[in-house]
Amino acid sequence: MSRNLKTFLAFTVNSKRYSSKFKKESLDFSNNEIFVYNFKKGKKSFNLYLRTFKGDIDIFYEIFWRETYQEHLSFLNKEPQIIVDLGAHIGMTSIYLSLRYPNAKIYAIEASQDNFEILKANTKSFPNIVCIHAAAHFEDGTLNFGGDELSYNQKISENGIVTSAISMDSLIKNNELKNIDLLKIDIEGAEKELLHQNNSWLKLVDNIVIEIHPPYSPTDLNLDIKPYNFVIKTQKKDVLFATK
Repeated sequence: MSRNLKTFLAFTVNSKRYSSKFKKESLDFSNNEIFVYNFKKGKKSFNLYLRTFKGDIDIFYEIFWRETYQEHLSFLNKEPQIIVDLGAHIGMTSIYLSLRYPNAKIYAIEASQDNFEILKANTKSFPNIVCIHAAAHFEDGTLNFGGDELSYNQKISENGIVTSAISMDSLIKNNELKNIDLLKIDIEGAEKELLHQNNSWLKLVDNIVIEIHPPYSPTDLNLDIKPYNFVIKTQKKDVLFATK
């Protein structure tokens, strides 16, 4: 993925500014500074809106530089046509998957209002990405969401903002999905309830790439998905890939 000179310089400088303050534990979370960076992948040009001091730069490096999901995706036996991204944050993973699988329809679900607004802006150049503002949960309703100043650590919280919750059954029904070729899950601990309760929808999913959070463990994951014929193929740190 290439950057023009202006983007390269701005991104380099802002990465160092963020890293320096992060290491010194001196981040000012009230600073909502945001930069627009222009990127190009092949013939596809797009803008990314990243908040300098909210952790967005960390996620950029994780997805596009370290390519966290690359090894896991190598286990797919066919190119996915329907992808669901639970915990889409500001769209980095959805964009990465769209660039890799341009013919796929991608449903990006994000609960944080602030993240969701940037998710919409970042995916504007990707008509195959559908953005949905809701928290992925084992049942429909509302819950409190928020709790951390870093943008990627938002989670279900007693003191969070009241947010709509959507079950996988409703997500599947509302979007008339017959099958999910690839399900990505990174929902900061809520995966425990999502995969353990009301989980018959797993029969419609072919592949899962998931980041798990303690106390939920690979053993717990295996117990929840094994009845639906999933086998865990690989684990890299806390990210696992399971397939049928």
